[in-house]
Amino acid sequence: MPNTATAIDSFIIDSVKERLKQGKPVVQELPNNGLLFIDKLLPFICVYRYKDYDPHFAKLLKTQATFIIVDDSIDIAPLIDTIQDAISTDFSSFLIMEFWPEPNSEKAEFSISCPKAKAPGTMNALKEGFESLNDLYPNIAAVIEESETRCPAHLEPIIYDDDCKKKGILIIGIAIKPLYRSLDNTSHYALFFREFYTVFSETVKRAAYEFIRIQNADLFENYLILGKTSIDEVTKKADKELALINEGMSFLLRATPVNSNEEWQRFKKNNFRKLPNFKYRLIALDPELEKRRLYNIPIDKVDDPAIAYILRGKRLEIEKQLTMLEERGTKNFRFVGNSLYGTTKKSVYRAARKILKKFPERETKKGAVRLNCHQFAKLAQKEMDYYNDKFPDLDLSIEIRNDVAGIMVSKTKLLINDEVSFDERRADALIQHEVGTHILTYCNGRRQPLCQMYEGFEGYDQLQEGLAVIAEYLVGGLTVNRMRLLATRVIAVKSMSDGADFIETFQLLRRRYNFSERIAYYISMRVYRGGGLTKDAVYLAGLMDVLEYIEKGGKLDYLYTGKFNVNHIELVEELLYRGVLVKAELPRFLERKDVQKRLKKLRKGIDITELIN
Repeated sequence: MPNTATAIDSFIIDSVKERLKQGKPVVQELPNNGLLFIDKLLPFICVYRYKDYDPHFAKLLKTQATFIIVDDSIDIAPLIDTIQDAISTDFSSFLIMEFWPEPNSEKAEFSISCPKAKAPGTMNALKEGFESLNDLYPNIAAVIEESETRCPAHLEPIIYDDDCKKKGILIIGIAIKPLYRSLDNTSHYALFFREFYTVFSETVKRAAYEFIRIQNADLFENYLILGKTSIDEVTKKADKELALINEGMSFLLRATPVNSNEEWQRFKKNNFRKLPNFKYRLIALDPELEKRRLYNIPIDKVDDPAIAYILRGKRLEIEKQLTMLEERGTKNFRFVGNSLYGTTKKSVYRAARKILKKFPERETKKGAVRLNCHQFAKLAQKEMDYYNDKFPDLDLSIEIRNDVAGIMVSKTKLLINDEVSFDERRADALIQHEVGTHILTYCNGRRQPLCQMYEGFEGYDQLQEGLAVIAEYLVGGLTVNRMRLLATRVIAVKSMSDGADFIETFQLLRRRYNFSERIAYYISMRVYRGGGLTKDAVYLAGLMDVLEYIEKGGKLDYLYTGKFNVNHIELVEELLYRGVLVKAELPRFLERKDVQKRLKKLRKGIDITELIN
């Protein structure tokens, strides 16, 4: 740095040195609104030296686990020396990637400058990553240049080349066209920027990983480990506020009739000719005020692309569910719900019909024992006791009540209707569905630092239900009747979506698919509740997703980490690698030998009609 550069106070240097020595993260303010952030000791750092501070450009670097954002009048060489000394025991080489905006360039171009014949894997990772933005913005190019000048034109190098060679430091300079704003700097393209900073985050980690892999031996099994471990206070607060709104909404409870048993009696008495008149819990919140709270949450301030994506998706889901509660009892309830749960996919509808074609009749076995609600609860309590020991800080309990339909889970509570009975042969499967899957994933989610891990990501129902049905198969309790039920829910959703009313769908299930009057009623009730809810089709869709995931070699362990959907698995895997999330407690039924044999069958691939135990 030139002699005119401002030196950093020795107190700051000593403070950083001490924290690194203790293995603690560093969040150190620097003069003129600068910031040094070190989440964990890694052999690379990202640098942005600014003359005119660009908050959006700074946010790009904040996606990384280690960065310096600093006024360009500050000499940061002593900081770099301090950091390199701290990592020298474990790493022989150190990478500095200096980024700066190049708004005056006429081309949509990223210029990557490096010394001759140095780190080709790192250069190629940067080039390929930035050029992947062509999917979003046309004619983007990344150009690699061998150059001795690898810093902004108006600045001196952070460290001169002779010193770099002595210290084992490689400096790469990356000039970035700020495509996320207009040329006159009056407009900011927020939606494009979200994608831009996600690609930036991924690209830099991959480039750093290539450097570490070659220069420092293969010390990390995956580039994702280079991501942030810590969650800042802004992110924690946004996550918590989202969870509070979601928790207070109790969407499914408020969308489920409280008089389903009484309406069944009336429906039967009227010879199935008069539509049921379902009643619902009063809504003790104002959806408009909740939406205002929702959009006051500053998710735009969340620097971590993976977590921001999760929170933004959940916010959109909550908004739609609040709108559905406003429209409860009308057709608009269904139309908004379709954008959340979707309509029936052709592949899922074909699978449903295939199941019903192979198993056209209900299976009846002589001597089948029925368990009343109290007998079933006694069996379920044994499983609850096991997980109570695993999660002593959570209160897992069972409630028998008259205002729920059948059996359902609410957080750590298993809710059982007081009039329902169960086939004894299905009891274990139901317990593993509700307790060994839904309650367990909630409990695992509660161990995580993100509330969404237990409240559920956007669209989490599909994977949750698919995983729960797989549990039924693995414990040997997936019967013909159960598979027929899952398939018929899809048929009922398709019937409703095609315009049939409650009675028409009820009669379709009775006459064409041979369901009893009561079962046909309850299937129809679930589908038409609230004004029409397509959620029940996700059971079979989720089952198909999980079958495909397992056959492709996916790790079942990941799926119990919390509540999320198939499209979130890679994000959860990333957060696990980064150490943001902790490993899940697995269901104890996976220890059974017969379960392990069935799981091996799934790994080899199995037709959906072959899942019958």
